[in-house]
Amino acid sequence: MSTANLHAQADVSSHKSLFSSSSFVWLLLVGYLILVKIIVLPMFPPLEIDSVAAIFTWQGIIIFSLIGLVGVWLADRTGFMPALDPSVSNRQRYWIPLLIGAGIGALASVIDLVTKGTEFMAENMGVTSFNSDYPLSLFLYTSGTVIVEAIFRLFPFPVLLGLISYVVLKKRWQEQTFWVLAFVLSLMEPLGQLTGQMTPAVMENFGNFFVVLFLPFLLTNYPMGVAQAYVFRRYGFLASFSLRMGYYILWHIVYGSLIYPLVR
Repeated sequence: MSTANLHAQADVSSHKSLFSSSSFVWLLLVGYLILVKIIVLPMFPPLEIDSVAAIFTWQGIIIFSLIGLVGVWLADRTGFMPALDPSVSNRQRYWIPLLIGAGIGALASVIDLVTKGTEFMAENMGVTSFNSDYPLSLFLYTSGTVIVEAIFRLFPFPVLLGLISYVVLKKRWQEQTFWVLAFVLSLMEPLGQLTGQMTPAVMENFGNFFVVLFLPFLLTNYPMGVAQAYVFRRYGFLASFSLRMGYYILWHIVYGSLIYPLVR
């Protein structure tokens, strides 16, 4: 069955109910994020890394949870596969994306062992590590994915695809529009990393920052973003979550929490 036919089926099925499997799954993920905020975080010292702490503020949780809900609702209506569509196997939805993400995370870890870019980042931020300690990291990076995905995929892709292809182009060139968005929007995260690190200390040594931290991050994170966009479109947003989770397990939990403290 072709991709176009699958998307056509997704369009038809998504209009049967205002509350689809995508909305239900999204609310479950938000519920997990809230549980981590209420139960897990009070058991540990305050988060040192500002960008991580910002994810777990009540304001951030409320705003981006609503944004993500709008995104998954629109995704069902702009040709993205619903989260639990029965035509998608567990291998397609979970295991293959998880392995792809783990492979990218392993590559990023090996590169960092050579360049020591995260050590440079930690020194720049004035913290002991770019990563939270285990076992807190296990909860932070599995639940924080909810906010990250809302910002970089669940909201911008369906909204822009809907505006450009469905409204302006009258449902023409949907796949072409999607791929343009995939290649452009996947730059958001690495560019956000660049601007987020632009402190006076970094500006004094920008060349080193670009070579040891930003360039390796771009070389791994950008193709990951494109891959996430594809599996989001083809297999539903749980596939994108699985890919990101595989990356986080290797990069933040195995390397950042367990290996990095030993080799630093």
